[in-house]
Amino acid sequence: MVKLLWREVDKVNRRLSQVESVKKFALLPRRLYEEDGDVTPTRKVKRRSIEARYAELITSLYGE
Repeated sequence: MVKLLWREVDKVNRRLSQVESVKKFALLPRRLYEEDGDVTPTRKVKRRSIEARYAELITSLYGE
């Protein structure tokens, strides 16, 4: 799955400048649900909720 996603990211990155390109990404271990406070009723991501829940994962992406 990750290899497939990297191939797609590489395709998109070819059209972007270096500063715009995706360099790292992570797959979340579960789906996002409204009932858990992850998304709004219109399926928009609640950033504060996600940032709090996945702080360690986010830090690992941007840490070094």
